Amino acid sequence: MAITKQKGDIAEAFIVYSLKQNGFNVLLPWGEDNRYDLVSEKNGVFKRIQVKYATPKDGTVEVRMRSCNNYNIIHYSPKDIDIIAVFSPKENKVYFVPLNGFKNKSTCKLRISPTKNKQKKLVIMASKYESRFDLLEK
Repeated sequence: MAITKQKGDIAEAFIVYSLKQNGFNVLLPWGEDNRYDLVSEKNGVFKRIQVKYATPKDGTVEVRMRSCNNYNIIHYSPKDIDIIAVFSPKENKVYFVPLNGFKNKSTCKLRISPTKNKQKKLVIMASKYESRFDLLEK
């Protein structure tokens, strides 16, 4: 079992690899005090990306729309980042979740498999965000 920092490093490495495979340039900020983990660039379009490692549980991937330390919980803002890139290690998949669609939320759950009761209202399917590199080009 990887510790938290190792999980973050694994997620960042996988997402950088995925971005490079899809023709993006990747910029890594210097230092630990930035709200974003990396910046993608393609055709002059820059996107600030916060990277998350999320293990699927009960058919969903939980996306934390905040950062925590021993002292503070800070919710991400469109002033700070553009996209949350979620690495799901079980399937080796990346989900690109635009922050502007989930304002004022602490978490959102992306459903990998359909609900058992066939509910669709208020269910966010992970497939909607899977490998959505096009969201980084606008």
